[in-house]
Amino acid sequence: MTEQLGLFESRHALGPDDLVRAPLRVRESRRARYLTLRLLPPHTLELVVPHGTRSADVTAFVSEHRQWIEEARRELAEYRPLRREGLPTVVELPAVGKQWSVEYRHDPRGPSRCRERGSLLEVTARDTSGRDAADALRSWLLDEADYHLVPWLLRESQTVGRRPSSVQVRLQRTRWGSCSNSGTVSLNAALLFLEPPVVRYLFVHELCHLFALNHSRKFWSAVARHEPDYEALDRRLTEAWHEIPLWAHPEAR
Repeated sequence: MTEQLGLFESRHALGPDDLVRAPLRVRESRRARYLTLRLLPPHTLELVVPHGTRSADVTAFVSEHRQWIEEARRELAEYRPLRREGLPTVVELPAVGKQWSVEYRHDPRGPSRCRERGSLLEVTARDTSGRDAADALRSWLLDEADYHLVPWLLRESQTVGRRPSSVQVRLQRTRWGSCSNSGTVSLNAALLFLEPPVVRYLFVHELCHLFALNHSRKFWSAVARHEPDYEALDRRLTEAWHEIPLWAHPEAR
């Protein structure tokens, strides 16, 4: 099916430093009811296809929405050109006001790992410029998020008046956070790259889902009580996907 859509290759040959058109990924889903296009940070478009959909219907849907696809690609290219980004030499986490210089050590036998030495983050990996080092950085980021974000959320829960049944921290592709029917709040570790007021708003947002597990008037009234500037902060949260470094995205794997 993917070959039939004609949206996966650039129209001309590209050099190593040229921009690349954002790919369109097709995912078949048994849960989906409709054909859907969506942006997946950092720079992928996804077409969700309900199981059993005819190829002719998919092709027609893509043709109908071709202008939207091209506009989305231009938007992605404007915010983050698709160039290969190397691993960081500095990591800054504005949410907690911390910054480290990063050094890489080659160890062909030992496990990949990160170690903090004051303001220095030492990354030891078998491949110091590739996947091993990036995996070590993501693992370290998850540990930092678990250490900082979970107790912060629980402190905010005392103000909001609802406490989650549990808290999970992950690196997520499309959500900054979520709240389940069972009261579990999931947080994206990449929140550490955002400013404290935006992170706090996300906490308030998810905690208010413990009052109403939807986006009803009741829910937004609860949000407004605890964060009057929620509309501006919500817009900022939407825009912030483009500022997450590529190595911190699950898609970087």
